[in-house]
Amino acid sequence: MSIPRLAAVAVIFLLTSSFLRAEETCGDLTGQADQTRYELRNVSQHRSPIQIDGYLTLRDDPATNVRVYRVHASARNVSTKKISYWSVGFDGTGSSGPSLNLIQSNDYFFTGDVFAPGETVKMTPCPIRLVLRTAKSPAETGDSTALTASARVEFVQFSDGTTWGDRDTAAKVQLERRETLSKIESLQKIYSEQGERAFMDALAEPTAFSCLERIKSLCRNENANSSCARKAIQQMLTTAAQQRNLEAN
Repeated sequence: MSIPRLAAVAVIFLLTSSFLRAEETCGDLTGQADQTRYELRNVSQHRSPIQIDGYLTLRDDPATNVRVYRVHASARNVSTKKISYWSVGFDGTGSSGPSLNLIQSNDYFFTGDVFAPGETVKMTPCPIRLVLRTAKSPAETGDSTALTASARVEFVQFSDGTTWGDRDTAAKVQLERRETLSKIESLQKIYSEQGERAFMDALAEPTAFSCLERIKSLCRNENANSSCARKAIQQMLTTAAQQRNLEAN
């Protein structure tokens, strides 16, 4: 597969690694009983720069009418390049209950981190809870082949700006970056025009931008003092500008 250079973007953004966020909020659920385990089948395209290994667990709870999926996986950078963005899809299909379709993305554009060659990282996203529409799980029916668990590497951006995988994903990443930048600019404008209190109120509003949620977490003990959040935002922008220069060279 060819590895085209990602089109230069005039925007900068951060999506904090979702596996890190999961570790911060989920806790250890590996000891729960009545789980059925399915080995992950790697269905990535040929010459994927990332190798995925692991398994998927499934637990049905008829009392609450919920099916709980959880991914237990690791990713290894088998390429010779540093990776600045990567996304992996997980699927659990074929059983009588609700199927799993999860995409986990990891972007280091604002942090300055990289997924280095030879490095292995754990992927343990929070459990996925879905409405259960059947009273029997694969474990209860004794059908160990009822569900097929698979993982596929969707898209990779290397630190030099080249990419591997689905080109449509590259466009989505750029769109997310534009939207994130727009939100950051609106916060900066609120601070300059309305002051610290208005800035903190706007920052506290729920968003889909993981970089802002991470800043909230880092600065949650600062109360009405905006200096922590504003410093974090500035560091984020500085790091992203440096990364953009690396991609342009």
